Amino acid sequence: MIILAADVGGTTCKLGVMNEALEILHKWEIPTNKEEEGRHILRNIHESFARNARLKGYSMEDVKGTGLGIPGPIDFDNGVVNGAINLNWHGRKNIREAYEQLSGKPVFVDNDANVASLGEQVRGAGRGSKDVVCITLGTGVGGGIISNHELVHGYNGSGGELGHFKVDFKERFQCNCGHKGCLETVASATGVVNLAHYYYKELRFSTLIEDDLEAGTLQAKQVFDAAKAGDEFALYIIRKVSNYIAYALSVISVMTNPEYIIIGGGVSKAGDFLIDHIEERYQEMTFSPAAEGTKIVTAQLGNDAGMIGAAALIKQYVK
Repeated sequence: MIILAADVGGTTCKLGVMNEALEILHKWEIPTNKEEEGRHILRNIHESFARNARLKGYSMEDVKGTGLGIPGPIDFDNGVVNGAINLNWHGRKNIREAYEQLSGKPVFVDNDANVASLGEQVRGAGRGSKDVVCITLGTGVGGGIISNHELVHGYNGSGGELGHFKVDFKERFQCNCGHKGCLETVASATGVVNLAHYYYKELRFSTLIEDDLEAGTLQAKQVFDAAKAGDEFALYIIRKVSNYIAYALSVISVMTNPEYIIIGGGVSKAGDFLIDHIEERYQEMTFSPAAEGTKIVTAQLGNDAGMIGAAALIKQYVK
C-alpha cells in the first residue's frame, strides 16, 4: 500500500511517496504554478504523481490516499480552504473534493503548520508521544497542537495558531493578522529584528551589530551570533525573545500538558543556545505539575516534516 503526500508552498510543492510505515520511498519538488488564481496547482500535483508512478513502476491503483498540506486556514472536516494568499487562491475552495475528482482516491487536507507538527510527532522529535506541541519560528510563527494523537483544529480551524498568541502587552509591533502584540511580532526572525531596533533606539547599547542596526540590514542570525559571542545587547534581545516564547508555552502547557514541545523553523537553527534560554524561563514561570517531565527540543525532520505529516493524515483517517 502506498500513500502520496504534498506539502504545497508558494514557490514549490514538495511531493513524497511513502509506505504505510511513513518511510519516504521517493521525494521531489515541482514549481508552484500560481497563474490564473492557482487553478493549475492541484492538477500539476496529480500529474506529477502519475508520472512518478510510471517511472518508478508502481500502480496508482495501489495508492491508499493523498494528504495535502496547504498554507492557509482549513475547515478540516470538509477539506475546505478559506483562501491561501501564497497560492493565489481566494475565497473558499473545496480542495478535498477537487483533488478526489482528479485522483479517485481519498484525500485529507490540513494547514501546513499542522501537518509539519504531525510529521514531527509520528517520525521526528516527538516520535512515540501522544501529546506534543510544535512551534515553528521562521519569517512568521506557526505551530500545531497534538492531543492524544489528534491534531487540535478547534471550532473553525483556528486551533493551534500559536503565532497569534498575544504576548507583548505594550502592543509595539503590527502583525499581519491586523492586531498588535502577537508572538509572531517578537519571536519570529522578523520579531528578533523588531526588538533589536526597538531596544537599540531606547537603550543605545554599544554592540557588535551596531553597523547593521544603523544601516537597516540586520538579520536574526546576526543577533544570535553576537549573543553567542557574548555581546551584552544581543544577549538582552535573545532573553526578551526567549521570555515571550516561554510565556506562550507556559500557558499552552497548563491547557494541553504536552510531553514534548518541539521548536522548528529557521530561528531554531540557533540550537541549544535558544532552547536553554527558553527552558530557563519556562521552568521559572510554568505551573510545576504541567512542566514536570516536559521536554523542549528542536525539530528533526526539516523540510520533510510537512510531507510525512500529510501522509500521516491518510494513515490515521483512511480505514
